[in-house]
Amino acid sequence: MPADVQQLLLQAEARERALRDELAATRASLAHYRSLIDLQSDLVVKVDAEGRFIYVSPSYCTLFGRSQDSLIGQRFLPLVHEDDREPTAKAMEALAAPPYACRIEQRAMTLHGWRWLAWSDTAILDGDGRVSEIIGVGRDITEQKALQLKLREQIHLFDSVLDNLPIGVFMLDADTLKPLLANRTARLLLGRGIETGPGSLGERYGSYRAGTDQPYPDAETPIVRGLHGESSHIDDLEVVRPDGMRCRLEVHGCPVRDSTGRIWASLVGFFDITERKLAERSALRLEQQIQQAQKLESLGVLAGGIAHDFNNILMAILGHAELGLRKISPISPGRENIQGIETAARRAAELCRQMLAYAGKASFASESLDVGNLIDEMAHLLKTSISKKAILNLHCERGLPPIQADPSQIRQILLNLIINASDAIGERSGVISITVGATRCDADYLSRTELAGDLKPGMYVHLEVSDTGCGMSPETKTRIFEPFFTTKFAGRGLGLAAVLGIVKAHHGALKVYSELGKGTTFKLLFPAIEGAALVKPADAPRPAVRGTGTILLADDEESLRALGAEMLESLGYSVIMAENGREAVAIFRERRAWIDLVILDLTMPHLDGTEAFRELRSIDPQVKVVLASGYTQEDVAARFAGKGLSGVLQKPFSIDLLAQTLDRALRPQT
Repeated sequence: MPADVQQLLLQAEARERALRDELAATRASLAHYRSLIDLQSDLVVKVDAEGRFIYVSPSYCTLFGRSQDSLIGQRFLPLVHEDDREPTAKAMEALAAPPYACRIEQRAMTLHGWRWLAWSDTAILDGDGRVSEIIGVGRDITEQKALQLKLREQIHLFDSVLDNLPIGVFMLDADTLKPLLANRTARLLLGRGIETGPGSLGERYGSYRAGTDQPYPDAETPIVRGLHGESSHIDDLEVVRPDGMRCRLEVHGCPVRDSTGRIWASLVGFFDITERKLAERSALRLEQQIQQAQKLESLGVLAGGIAHDFNNILMAILGHAELGLRKISPISPGRENIQGIETAARRAAELCRQMLAYAGKASFASESLDVGNLIDEMAHLLKTSISKKAILNLHCERGLPPIQADPSQIRQILLNLIINASDAIGERSGVISITVGATRCDADYLSRTELAGDLKPGMYVHLEVSDTGCGMSPETKTRIFEPFFTTKFAGRGLGLAAVLGIVKAHHGALKVYSELGKGTTFKLLFPAIEGAALVKPADAPRPAVRGTGTILLADDEESLRALGAEMLESLGYSVIMAENGREAVAIFRERRAWIDLVILDLTMPHLDGTEAFRELRSIDPQVKVVLASGYTQEDVAARFAGKGLSGVLQKPFSIDLLAQTLDRALRPQT
């Protein structure tokens, strides 16, 4: 064999041995890597471009309960849940483009039922750049999916609970001071979303007060303290929402720490206490009104009782003075002294009438009254009643509806208020204004007056007296209607107490506006007579001078019995006297044929006037009875309305009034 041929053969054998060694090494390497893959707990598969299995790892076979031989050559897609097949097919198509890899989660039917698998797929390209094979590495994530679902449900439950809480809750990040969460109540109460930016909840814990860009210290306190590790609380914080609505909040703040104790957020909760605050203010206002009403009622009862007792005393003084003047000579030196006694007693009687006015039991001569015309008539008197340094301005609307009132009592109100206004101005220059107009008042407005009571909504004529004087403090304002209360060095009687009583008796209302250094306004409201014409009362009939007949007079005061008998006898009547109601009834039962009329004092022992009247009516339903009382005629007449009472005498009464009342009671009915 030639040497060159032999050399070529030797070289060929050497190359063959090298190839065999390389093949053996490659097989060993493949066996090594396959053993590594086979030992992996992760799922490893290789499929061709058509999706047929080329290789499946033992872990895959174990999970699916299939052998490698039964899987090789089969398509993998039928093993995928039908809802996940389309997304899986689209992912496989995406492998044909860079980065030639994808991740996908799908459900597959395994030996244990449907399981969630997460795959990382990589494409292997041929020489032409086309996908020839796909290697997939997967993992069973069913347990993680269950945990994720449970976590989402818990988060949804937490969000649902948080959003349905009646408490506003939000949390701010400790570093950025931006919101991490805010529930629906917080967004509704503050009128902001949880987004960042101007006007949002995350505007650096800034003021929620409208019209300001600066943080409000009270508003930030719970948050700032929470960021510094302190819990805080604000009882009452007023917040103005962007829509202009005001609300009151009770705010709580606390820090939120991580496992190391570091503060990473501040949690703030707040309650809407707007309705509660309104209810508290309403309850407080109602309580104050009730207390004021109770105080005024108590003082009114006291004033009425005092006035009643004084009227009994004044009855004796005035009666004797009047009888004395009738008997004494016109040129007697003592006549002037008796007239002085009469004048002083009448002034005392006027004070009693003021006390009864305060008690709401004043005697009024009611008529349809035009308040504007009344003020015009009083203009000169009003101007002369005030300080020379004060200017009086009158503003009276024309064509106002009339009110049902006693002109003399309205004049008294005006004079009292004008004098008070003048005193408030003092020695300084000032202005007093009287304004008359008409106002339609609703129930809410009337409920805020001094005399809310049972006032009905409707048209009211208002009378305002304003001054630019010193005004009143809140403490003074609460006491101005108390009898004899005054801020002057020397008091002037009942004053505003009488004003309140007169307004009350006219079924009106009263409001007071005053502030120290800014003057005072009294606004009086009287029910208007809508659609009514002004009607003047008829002139009172002239009193009768003399009378005839027998009068039974019952009074427990001996001095008043004697005085009454003398007054009656001076008018021509015969008199029978009784010490109390029981004696009067007994006398009437025995001698009713000779008795023409009975005069009963209202307050007597052993059957008062009311009880005695009832007994007399049971004896003779036609008996004529006149009741005498220190209380007002209207108050007594109202108690006996429709019961056949012949008349009422309010003490102290004059001889002329006594004669007129008896003449009217005894006059034959036509």
